[in-house]
Amino acid sequence: MTTNPHRQAREHLLERWLDDMQVLAGRLEQVHLADGFPFDYSPASLAPLEEALLAEGPDADFRRAAIPYLGEILMDVCGGRWDVDPEAGGEDGEPFVRPDPALGLEPLFIGTLIDLALAEESGEALTREYEELAEAVSAWRLTAPGRRPEKERSPLDPIGPQPVDAWLLHWLTARRDDHPAWVRRLSEAASPAAAEAAAAEWDFSQAGLDALERQVRARYRTPAELDAGSEADGPFLPGAVWYLGEVIRRHHDSTWVHWAMEPDAPRGSHHHPDNPWSGIPFTHQPHKRRARPCDPRELLRGLIRYGADYHLDRVIADI
Repeated sequence: MTTNPHRQAREHLLERWLDDMQVLAGRLEQVHLADGFPFDYSPASLAPLEEALLAEGPDADFRRAAIPYLGEILMDVCGGRWDVDPEAGGEDGEPFVRPDPALGLEPLFIGTLIDLALAEESGEALTREYEELAEAVSAWRLTAPGRRPEKERSPLDPIGPQPVDAWLLHWLTARRDDHPAWVRRLSEAASPAAAEAAAAEWDFSQAGLDALERQVRARYRTPAELDAGSEADGPFLPGAVWYLGEVIRRHHDSTWVHWAMEPDAPRGSHHHPDNPWSGIPFTHQPHKRRARPCDPRELLRGLIRYGADYHLDRVIADI
């Protein structure tokens, strides 16, 4: 059997493109777009994106960085998957979108659409493409009641609902059940009145974050000390990690996640030992496209590492 080298090249370029998408989206937001851009993958952000592209003019780096963002918005309408044309776009090929085959639509070359917007200079080309796709999908749905275009997952999609494994359930239960005693231990040396006032701070509010900061700063002088812990600390650090995670969960639309580390897991998977998020409890927003995981323990380390100007409420404000 003869292997088609052209097909090998396409698959290799596609794998590379999918690996690069998150980096490109981050570069788009941090390098090419101004502060305040509505980076929410919404149709309403298409006009500001086109305005930014027109203001910059032809720029190959900006063009490529915009392709994942624009393509994902269009796929929210037409479904489908990413592909790469190895005959275009130079040595990296030209990424494009194949809409859900059920729609019978032509491939969408996102870079070409950006080029059209730059040439047209109307400021309306990207929004018009979205609206035309939406009209085509609406017409198709009249012939296929109850169906929606299907989208293949991409690296920019939300990770979706995550199971609560046995380890995480046990850890959360233990921390929750120990929380009242954890609070009492923190105020044992205080007078009864002071202890009662101190206990009232731990209500998962701003006052609780301030109290947590004071406790961590008083206990540890270096990040290494925090990492090492001590017998004197007892269960302080696990309780502190849980408490901060609970503040994030309750006030920042998040949930607890744990990916058990599995030595035989495929490289690149959640459970592979090389994944820095495997084997630890952390918080996430699995339903949001731009969500970022938060390791409460690492945020606590920041209190020691970055000093007095580092505050938990500011760090978690934009989660």
